Amino acid sequence: MAILLMVVLLGLTLSALLVPTIITQTRTTRLDTTRAMALNAAQAGIDVTQGLIRASVTGGIGVSNKLPCGPQSGVVNSPGIAAYSVVVEYFTFDPLTEPYPSSKAMKCVAGYGTFDALTGTTTPGFARFTSTGTVGVASNGSTAGRTLTATYVFHNSDLSGQGGVLQIQPSGTAAALCMDAGLAQPVAGAAVKLQACSTSTPAAAQQVFRYRTNLTLQLISSATTANPNGLCLNSAATPAVDGNAVKLTQCGPLLDRPVVPYTQQWSYNDNGQFQAAQSNSATTGTLPNLCMNVASQAANQAVVIGACGSSWVPSPSVGPGAAAPPQLVNFSEFGRCLDVTAQDVSHTFLIAYPCKQNPYPGAKTWNQLFQAPAIATGQSSATGQITTYTGQSYCLTSPSTNGSYVTLQTCVAGNTRQSWTIYGGDNSLSYSTKYTIVSGSLCLGLAPPDASLPLWSTVDVETCTGTQEQKWNAVPSVLDSAVKNIHEN
Repeated sequence: MAILLMVVLLGLTLSALLVPTIITQTRTTRLDTTRAMALNAAQAGIDVTQGLIRASVTGGIGVSNKLPCGPQSGVVNSPGIAAYSVVVEYFTFDPLTEPYPSSKAMKCVAGYGTFDALTGTTTPGFARFTSTGTVGVASNGSTAGRTLTATYVFHNSDLSGQGGVLQIQPSGTAAALCMDAGLAQPVAGAAVKLQACSTSTPAAAQQVFRYRTNLTLQLISSATTANPNGLCLNSAATPAVDGNAVKLTQCGPLLDRPVVPYTQQWSYNDNGQFQAAQSNSATTGTLPNLCMNVASQAANQAVVIGACGSSWVPSPSVGPGAAAPPQLVNFSEFGRCLDVTAQDVSHTFLIAYPCKQNPYPGAKTWNQLFQAPAIATGQSSATGQITTYTGQSYCLTSPSTNGSYVTLQTCVAGNTRQSWTIYGGDNSLSYSTKYTIVSGSLCLGLAPPDASLPLWSTVDVETCTGTQEQKWNAVPSVLDSAVKNIHEN
């Protein structure tokens, strides 16, 4: 009997010792299980929100007023205890380095869409998802939740087709005046005039022009189903003559430059003027001293042909025309190219200036022509000097200091500040690396205008973030929709 009691007592003692271990193991197993379920729930939240964004369309075209604004929440399986809650932030730039939540996110109002007060932009380029997955109540070993962050890159319309306004460079205190067609769909032969620049977003249709690759300036809204080629600015039906009115006439198809009527070709020159062409311009590069001019800067003033004098400031979204390598087109300011300021190689900064044009590509001005190392077939990048030539070669030179201006210096072999790595659009590269130009660890980018030249952004080197202003010669549709940078907080 005594032995039996001893065995029972020993069993009870061992059971008492094993219970805490069993409970601990159960809780650990439950924690591991719920953590995996919570992670899956967070991913489900990202997938659902991505689906809502891709469903924000009307007639197959994405519209911002249908984008999801408020937090999205739901359960993974109904009924179920695994759930998600997603906060969406919209940006005009890649929020790679932005804290959460970000004060730079666009405003989003359900039913009205997104808006960026700083730039007036209504279409986002990026959305950041912050998705938290949970499994029931966080007790008895279950997780309190797991959070995933991901960035969605929108596929925006081809940048070469956006269009923008053609503002005449203000004289003194004159009000902002822009090229105006009078109507969104004027009749062929209508003359263009100066009118107060539209302040709406987007701008009034009768002021929105596209600089096409054949050097024609097309009124975008004039392209309709009945007239798919639209109307283009024309200097004359015969060779341009001083005093001719600039009119809108039927555009030809978007073909190679020599096929286009030369009276519809406009070259943006080093003085900011839209210069007319003549019959042999496409083969010789010779241009007449005739440009788009106005007699005075006043509303209703007709735009006419005359001796080159009036300067114009096309918005970047007008487009780069026929700009092509060795010009370097900035992706954020899509109609502007890397430019040696005032053709002065000793200038203390370079600028992003409207891309200069000529019907004969070999006649473009030297101060936008930069020879960069070529990327070999099968490679994603190339490294070397970036040079421009004006009787002597000068090299693009990095200050090696974040936020400082790049300059031109005499080329010196082995100078590390003159060594640049050019990245193309190879699929092996991440989006943030594509089409960047890097010196050391700093990327070629844009900085605010200098006080001496308030119209044009300056060019600097800065911490690489993958933003649009750090991309050069990118294809217009590089912003393919995709989810990237998924990580757990």
